Amino acid sequence: MSENQNVETLYPNEGVSSKASPAIGFLKILLTIIWWSGWVFLAIFTLLSIYAALGALGIEAVKKSFDNVTPFMALISSASVVVVAAVFLIIVKQLREICKTLMTGDPFVPENANRLRTIGIAVAAGEILRLCSTFIISRLSQASDEMSVVATDLRIYVWFMVLALIILAEVFREGARLRQEAKLTV
Repeated sequence: MSENQNVETLYPNEGVSSKASPAIGFLKILLTIIWWSGWVFLAIFTLLSIYAALGALGIEAVKKSFDNVTPFMALISSASVVVVAAVFLIIVKQLREICKTLMTGDPFVPENANRLRTIGIAVAAGEILRLCSTFIISRLSQASDEMSVVATDLRIYVWFMVLALIILAEVFREGARLRQEAKLTV
């Protein structure tokens, strides 16, 4: 090779933190809006749960406001939505933390692997709770008909998403480990 030839490095900006893309900035804003909307949603359904609980306890003024559904059914439905909203907020919080590492240009940190695993567990827990509440609600609504069959819908795509999140968590964990090994290598 002659002295006049210039050989570029494989990673020309190695060691220099990169500027976050506009898409990441948009995601950060979107996640912030979703975060606060989730809290509003949680507050509304918490209040509805309290109202339904008052009706289920027999307060006559509240009990009269329920036409098509019993206060107990409304309590179970609204309480299950509160749980779903809480799971949703856990997921959004983890996504916001991942987005922060993307903003700094350093997504392959061990914490992101844990965050992805937390999201996977939250999705699985939310789906299990959804199945349980669907079963209870359908069972209560069919209580008068003893021969009825209670069916729940098992959403396979949700369980594939949980599997994908667990695999991605392991990819991030391995990426963080390899990066740490590369830093130690001279």
